[in-house]
Amino acid sequence: MFLSFFCLWSKNAGYYTPSEMFEGTRARISLWGIPEVHYNSESAVFIAVQNENNGISNSMVAGFHVQPRLYSGSTDLRFFVGWMTGNDGKACYSITCQGFVVSNVSGAPVPGAIPRPLSTYNGEDYFITLSIKKDEKTLDWSLYQDDNGNPILIGWWPKTLFDNTFDYATIIAWVSNVFYPSNERSPPMGSGHYAVEGAHKAAYISHIKIFDQNGQAMDPYIVRDLADRKDCFTTDDFKYSHHVGYHFYYGGPSGCQN
Repeated sequence: MFLSFFCLWSKNAGYYTPSEMFEGTRARISLWGIPEVHYNSESAVFIAVQNENNGISNSMVAGFHVQPRLYSGSTDLRFFVGWMTGNDGKACYSITCQGFVVSNVSGAPVPGAIPRPLSTYNGEDYFITLSIKKDEKTLDWSLYQDDNGNPILIGWWPKTLFDNTFDYATIIAWVSNVFYPSNERSPPMGSGHYAVEGAHKAAYISHIKIFDQNGQAMDPYIVRDLADRKDCFTTDDFKYSHHVGYHFYYGGPSGCQN
């Protein structure tokens, strides 16, 4: 499954779709600084698109993380792009592997960039909306910053990256994830506060849409919870409201033990 993109002792919170045929997803991700992340640990939030077919799995992820090991010890929040190919089972970040093509479009975030400003507890809320969508002409998978109804092309995963086997997605996911060595305690997830705290306190993923097999945006109609350590990291219900569409809050403090 897409969570195999990560390693070591991994804890997850979020939702995913059961197996169907999709051409992508769009979601708004709140931005929070996460300073308490050790060198070999990571705290991340991302959207994921995956195809599983005859035992072969291909996946693409895009979102934001703190992973000091990738950035010379920096604990800044970074924009990241990743993928895993069924050809060799290799998981890659775009800053360490060739494959993802950066658009160089003016105003588009670049993988590894530090987003600013960030949300503050009980204060201002900042976010970025991302879309992963299959290009009907090239059949590549494109990544957009999709705020204000004006998508900006960030780049794309060429279909050849997946040996031309990624014709559609069978699983879509909206995930927060932490991983850390077995002899350490976990970093925080999200804002470092539990989902129950809600707006301006807990992190969220909102305005969630899926693209059907015709490329049309639609609401998710069946989702499943993938939280695996609810004593450490929580999500609230996957729910709809008029102002933010389908959404959920998630998160938790540092200190989870294996």
